[in-house]
Amino acid sequence: MDKTLYILEKRGLEVLRDGPSIWIMENGKAGRRIPARLVSHVVIIGNVKMDAGTITLFTDNNVPVTFMSKNRGEFAVTIPHNHHLNSHSEEQKHLLARDGNIQRYNQWLQAERRRMQLKVVKKLSRQVSSIFISKGFGEQEYKDFITRCASVGKKRWRIINETVKNMLNEMVMKSILASDLDPHIGIFHRRDNFGFALDIMYAMEPEADLQTIQFFKSDKNMELLVMTSTGLKLTGDGMRDVALRFENKKKLINGLIDVVIDDFFAIMRTIRSFVYDDKINPKRFLKS
Repeated sequence: MDKTLYILEKRGLEVLRDGPSIWIMENGKAGRRIPARLVSHVVIIGNVKMDAGTITLFTDNNVPVTFMSKNRGEFAVTIPHNHHLNSHSEEQKHLLARDGNIQRYNQWLQAERRRMQLKVVKKLSRQVSSIFISKGFGEQEYKDFITRCASVGKKRWRIINETVKNMLNEMVMKSILASDLDPHIGIFHRRDNFGFALDIMYAMEPEADLQTIQFFKSDKNMELLVMTSTGLKLTGDGMRDVALRFENKKKLINGLIDVVIDDFFAIMRTIRSFVYDDKINPKRFLKS
């Protein structure tokens, strides 16, 4: 089932593994048992007390687990350990074999990002999107437009934007693993851990910009992101607002991620045909 399990830091909250399920205990409340088979995404926010078996239960079921802070935008992710190479690892490595392949890939990735940016601009302003379509736009023009749409401080923006990005990253990672792609073989983010996941996230980031703007439009009284003794922090209601908006768009987001990954497979097929032709007629490849 395509259900996301959000576990938010609370005093007296503890999470334990109970066979094929997890058991969530909270002071003054009856415990809840959640079968792992019903969960496809796991997001843990803040300092949650849990046993290691909880993590391995999900990774054993091919479900990545994302850990997020409540106020700094930091995150970590655990993924299933695969004793064998991902089935498309070698094909991904072929993209790194020639400068022409790398250039084509980077151009494709920039085009995917630009396509996502234009979707966001259309959602926020038909007038600006018409100008961008007719005259073209660059990265700075897009950033300037987003800044005008969300007149909030950089710290407030970063906390919400990073929170949404972390949720997006979890979905990207899940899709990559389901496609038997290697999440580490990136090109735009070459030599980075989870380089390919970062590449796909680069294309998907505008969706996080849109949801961040929508958050601040809903939080007109500035009550969901508050200043505490440790700095700015999302309240429980604020986290629920972010999560609910994200969940309502998850089907759409899955479709957007699938389109990007399907396009990547199309590029790999093209590269594979060139590699085959190169073995037969090297001169043709050099001319191209």
